[in-house]
Amino acid sequence: MKKIWHLAEEYSLPLILGIITALVWANVNYISYQNFLHYKFGGLFDVHFAVNDIFLVLFFGLISIEIVHDLAPNGAMHPLHKALANIMAAIGGIVFPIVIFFILNLIMGQVAFNNGWAIGTATDIAVALLFAKFIFPKKHAAFSFLLFLAIIDDFAGLGIIAIFYPNPDKPVQFEFLLLVVTAMLLSAAIQKLKVKSYWWFLFPTLISWVGMFKTGLHPALALVWIVPFMRSADAAKAPIDKLEHDLKPIVDFGLFFFGLTNAGVPFSSVSVLTLIIFLSLFIGKTLGIFSFVKLSALLGWKMPKKISNAELVLIGMVAGVGLTVSLFVADIAYEEESIKAAAKMGALLSMVSGGLAVLLGRVILQKKKHGS
Repeated sequence: MKKIWHLAEEYSLPLILGIITALVWANVNYISYQNFLHYKFGGLFDVHFAVNDIFLVLFFGLISIEIVHDLAPNGAMHPLHKALANIMAAIGGIVFPIVIFFILNLIMGQVAFNNGWAIGTATDIAVALLFAKFIFPKKHAAFSFLLFLAIIDDFAGLGIIAIFYPNPDKPVQFEFLLLVVTAMLLSAAIQKLKVKSYWWFLFPTLISWVGMFKTGLHPALALVWIVPFMRSADAAKAPIDKLEHDLKPIVDFGLFFFGLTNAGVPFSSVSVLTLIIFLSLFIGKTLGIFSFVKLSALLGWKMPKKISNAELVLIGMVAGVGLTVSLFVADIAYEEESIKAAAKMGALLSMVSGGLAVLLGRVILQKKKHGS
């Protein structure tokens, strides 16, 4: 049973199963699927809200833990000057998809699509690493490079969501950000107490969630502002590590429900926007990462571990799998359901980028084996 559990976590099976279930359900009985999404718990909030505004607090919290670890002493991003090539690659993988989105949208899209510009900036850490496992041998430098890249992507994504995607149903009320600041100050005070349990930080997280919600910003980011205060000088007793240990299985298997509530789009929803988003991820990530790594080399910032040009292209293609965060951004970027569905289909199709990388990777590896 433990082996099955481990395999499910390692290969993102809950998320993939949730996506497949949603696609089948939405295309067999779309009305039933929509009724499920809008079923209200006790008349207070529906399934969609429970997943995207409450469960995703844990998902983004887990991402922020990885970022805090990498920024800490001895982390992958500390000191930052050692990781300039990686950071440049991540910047290229964020900027190029945005540029390509606007170019393609200008050529073949429409003004109504503009708000989805950030969908192509994301990289799904878990699924991207899954594709990488089918391409690169164990302990290959591509894994750490890709992980680092995806973490910076997600860090940027958190900022993009917080700044550019407020709640469309109500105006931003910045005065409620004082609640978020209060939550952070309270967390800092709790940190001074050197507590060992992360449960102490539950109340500040609730205050942060209410502050984000009332402000009009997305409350799924509530835990992001609290996590940095969970660090401790004694790493063995740090609440952040205990939280990470307990959150990971919950998030890994909870992503089934994220896939179920966000990926249910009819195949008839495919439109030119679907193609724009897919190409923004596929071409944008590949070109952006490759070109910015080369630019960083010209500036004297080289990667610490050797990665060939062909492998760098494969990494870029794998990074083009947006999926989880792309689906989330697509959901909050558009209000009109038909546009939202077409955008989500583009995010789902980004899986093709990973599949193409696997096929190309096999060809490259075969040529290496034969010495050509």
